[in-house]
Amino acid sequence: MKKYQTKTTIYFLFVVWLILAFLFESGDLFLSNILFNPTNSWAKFLEMYGEIPGLIVSLIGIYIYFSSNKLSSNSKRIAAYFFLMLISTAGLIYLNFLITNYAFNVQYKSLFEIILLIAGSTLINLTTLLYVKSKLRFTNKQFFFSRILIRMLVFGYLLTNLPLKFLWGRIRFRDFNGDFSNFSAWYIPNGFNGNDSFPSGHAAMGWILISIFILFSDNPIFRRTAIKSIIISYAFILCISRIVAGAHFASDVLFGSMFMISAYVISKHFLFEEQLRKK
Repeated sequence: MKKYQTKTTIYFLFVVWLILAFLFESGDLFLSNILFNPTNSWAKFLEMYGEIPGLIVSLIGIYIYFSSNKLSSNSKRIAAYFFLMLISTAGLIYLNFLITNYAFNVQYKSLFEIILLIAGSTLINLTTLLYVKSKLRFTNKQFFFSRILIRMLVFGYLLTNLPLKFLWGRIRFRDFNGDFSNFSAWYIPNGFNGNDSFPSGHAAMGWILISIFILFSDNPIFRRTAIKSIIISYAFILCISRIVAGAHFASDVLFGSMFMISAYVISKHFLFEEQLRKK
């Protein structure tokens, strides 16, 4: 990716982000009042299962990176392995929780069920990591995909989306119950209060799927366009579903989306630059 193309893309994203953030500052409540429908079946379905594709792709990327770790020093390699094991275990625990809770109605009310979830997910994850590390080999393109995904996960979610959820303390639309006296604009932090509307984690998990674009970069243009259209459409629908469900405001999904999209564009640029310097 050429420098001017990256700069143009970043400027464009920033301008769009700024305009929409300005509009949603005064339009959040208006849009939520129009779109909110707590009985909507597709919004309910995506609330339960909408993060699963993003979680699966994230785990695949982590496993590829784990098996292809090419860091120079042993200390860095060990630290990377520990970090990858930690986030993949957490991701698999959450994935198994979503599937068992919503598909099989496991409520996790007992300590035994919680321990079983954590221990079982940890064992499955460690077994998978060891198998992938010892048995599978991946192409340079697949490794490049994993490097971008790891950066998206770190900068687009773990260091931005996740901490802001707890620090901002924004109330979800559906929790107001018609009384909007405690409504706050997206730029006002409320601190730790148990609310976590801003930003949207579902939106971030929807847009992390754009990392897949790397794997199809050499495919015919029709196939590339079809795959990109499907992924982008899914991410948009997932974002809208969060507003329809009353789980998020428009600005929540905007920031959840832009954190991840920006992480993709910037990571792709720097990793391409790194590849060019090595040639």
